[in-house]
Amino acid sequence: MSNTLLLLLSIGPLAMVLAMIASQRVGEVNDAYTGEVTGRWVSSSTGTYGPTGHCMMRIRTEEGRELTIKVNSRTYQSLGVGDRVVKAPGARWPVRSE
Repeated sequence: MSNTLLLLLSIGPLAMVLAMIASQRVGEVNDAYTGEVTGRWVSSSTGTYGPTGHCMMRIRTEEGRELTIKVNSRTYQSLGVGDRVVKAPGARWPVRSE
């Protein structure tokens, strides 16, 4: 009995953290906006497997929100500061608006 209780108490917080991460990802994918790229940079860090880089962009939406998002390298290369972008619901990354 005590082993089962200990197992539940140790798995509970992990399950809550995983649920929070999953809900945040869903929110990012379902988010929709149009705006302009106001900044972009690559941040790097050294982890267990060596150096890693993260492509980041800052976007000012037409509603006035300032978003800082992590994008893949293809999106980073295709968009520059001053580009107008649109992100549709369900799309992972913003794209250049036409």
